[in-house]
Amino acid sequence: MRLTMSDRSQAEPRGRSLPAWAGSIRAALRVALMPLGIGFLLSLSIEPAVLATEANGEYRLKSAFLYNFAKFVEWPDSTFSTSSTPLTICVLGNDPFGSNLDVITEKAVKGRALVIKRLRTVGGVKECQMLYVSPNELTQTAEIVRTLQKAPVLTVCDVESCAEEGVMLNMRMVENRIQLDMNLDAVQRTPLKVSSQLIKLTRIVKGTQ
Repeated sequence: MRLTMSDRSQAEPRGRSLPAWAGSIRAALRVALMPLGIGFLLSLSIEPAVLATEANGEYRLKSAFLYNFAKFVEWPDSTFSTSSTPLTICVLGNDPFGSNLDVITEKAVKGRALVIKRLRTVGGVKECQMLYVSPNELTQTAEIVRTLQKAPVLTVCDVESCAEEGVMLNMRMVENRIQLDMNLDAVQRTPLKVSSQLIKLTRIVKGTQ
């Protein structure tokens, strides 16, 4: 894997030297879960040869993005029944992450443990704090948005133009890097508070509705 620091990484604190690590996506995930921030993730340029040789490599990195999103978003206190209630990340539909997503449950976010749930139907989405919508479920985007309405659930996808359809964050691949798109209007219709640091690292898109 080749590392190229993009302009976006300037949003991260300066003066830190990046550790030397093996050129594998698994190693990149370990580094990404350290306190280097989301700007570091956006600076990663993934060689196609690495993606070809490492099974599910793209989704190892995207699981680190989900973990970092949780650090940059505030949920209302009323979202959780107690101060120790876990934060639930859900995958709706086919799960492209596999066991890679379970790795992040070894970490905590703001003192809360992380729980991963795999959902087959839209019915359980309100039980999530973060919802990844699998590509095979994006035909149901309108229903998902309607079901959640103003609920404090951060929605995430990774298919071209899915943020324009009403999903809040899109992690799409552009020239071997992950580009973040944000539908800020969709976010602002909910009680979620998204850090300005994260907003600055995204391309703001408008919904088609």
